[in-house]
Amino acid sequence: MSRPRPTLRDARLAARLAAAALDPDRPIITHLVVTRRCNLSCGYCFEYDKVSPPVPRDVLEARIDHLARLGSIFVTLTGGEALLHPDLVALVRHVRARGMVPLLNTNGYLLTRAVIEALNDAGLWGLQLSIDNARPDAVSKKSLKPLLPKLRLLARHAGFHVRVNTVLGTGAPDEALAVARTVVGFGFAANCSLVRDARGELIPPDAATRAAYDQIRRLGRRLPAFLDDDFTRELLDRGEMRWKCPAGARTFMVCEDGLVHLCQPRMGEPGTPLAAYTVADIRRAFAAPKPCAARCPIAFAHHASKLDRWRAQDGAPLAIAPAAPAAEAPPPVTGQRSPRLRLVA
Repeated sequence: MSRPRPTLRDARLAARLAAAALDPDRPIITHLVVTRRCNLSCGYCFEYDKVSPPVPRDVLEARIDHLARLGSIFVTLTGGEALLHPDLVALVRHVRARGMVPLLNTNGYLLTRAVIEALNDAGLWGLQLSIDNARPDAVSKKSLKPLLPKLRLLARHAGFHVRVNTVLGTGAPDEALAVARTVVGFGFAANCSLVRDARGELIPPDAATRAAYDQIRRLGRRLPAFLDDDFTRELLDRGEMRWKCPAGARTFMVCEDGLVHLCQPRMGEPGTPLAAYTVADIRRAFAAPKPCAARCPIAFAHHASKLDRWRAQDGAPLAIAPAAPAAEAPPPVTGQRSPRLRLVA
């Protein structure tokens, strides 16, 4: 029997989100890379390596402190594989101590009962685990067969919210559906992500993948309204959508070098050191329409935009460097990090 998990109905968190809705200068979801090292080598991922040391704890704590000064609500600790960081539990605790809500992205392979209980004690609010297929293949090692024991551990011992993400388009559609059904059976939230190209744009799915998507959405267990994936339906139906991307303001990523990036496909933009990132930078990014937004399926950007649908983006459009066409991309090289993403999920 799983423990009761916190939800967005939690009064204190709801109060923080309400305050952020009134203050467009506050980031909602920030992502902090704690290590680039990963224990897997999935074919679609270029955001990892096998050799990088973890970012030192004191450096990460200083970055967390700056995110607190900026007023961030959620801080997602990510990688690489975040559980490879030896001080991850202490970092979760530090996020919580600074008044922010700690989240964790993991492939799940390193989860044990002891790790789960340590994360409970540290105050982790939510964990996202990715499972793409039934069995490991050349594209994804994040598979149901090796991770089923980890799901059982989470169901028994996790005191935090668990969401399992499936990237549609990386494997057989029937396997993605089987994963979602298993996840719902454990009482976890099932989320669908869509494969995107080097520019961060949606890669349209084939008919079988779209059918699996529709079946997954009909499953009973859905996400809290703030973190749902409803935006994906419009993208699939129309191929694009009109919305205000808040990247660089309401959401952004801080890489292992401490630089702020709009999102994974936009590494290097703006590339400003976090320590020098100010409210002025947030306001500039908030006001700037993003020319890549219409076909963007990046979930956390859509989530962070929900508080600001009524606000104008009346600044100059952001100048974004074009990515090389996908056809020119080099093949994946296991264990080496690429400076430019070619296919991410």
